[in-house]
Amino acid sequence: MSRTDSLQTVLAGTDAAVYAYGVVAARLSGAEFSRAMTDMAAHRSARDTLAAQLTAAGAVPTPAAAAYDLPAPVTDATSARRLAALVEDRLAGQWAGLAAASDGADRTSAARSAVLCAVRQVTWSGRAPVWSGAV
Repeated sequence: MSRTDSLQTVLAGTDAAVYAYGVVAARLSGAEFSRAMTDMAAHRSARDTLAAQLTAAGAVPTPAAAAYDLPAPVTDATSARRLAALVEDRLAGQWAGLAAASDGADRTSAARSAVLCAVRQVTWSGRAPVWSGAV
């Protein structure tokens, strides 16, 4: 996958994350609501950076959808935390793919973003994912 394709993939995932965090935040209160809003702001910032990188590369950033299908109903705080963890897990993989398609400072930045998503995933789920193939 080319770097531009990887940028578009992460942009699409980030757009979906911003949408999902709106749903997540609506089911949370207190510190968890604040954390959801902080995470949403981080994804908005990343989205803007990705769009700028695509534009600088001569590509047209794919616009966000008006709405997204969620993988499961979000009816309470537990399902909201589950969705936030899933969003972060998927984005960590997308950022890792972008790191693989990049080099230099761009690779480092994408890898750091993957790590941040992985940390947020653990924070929301309370458990670390098991990645197969690690030795």
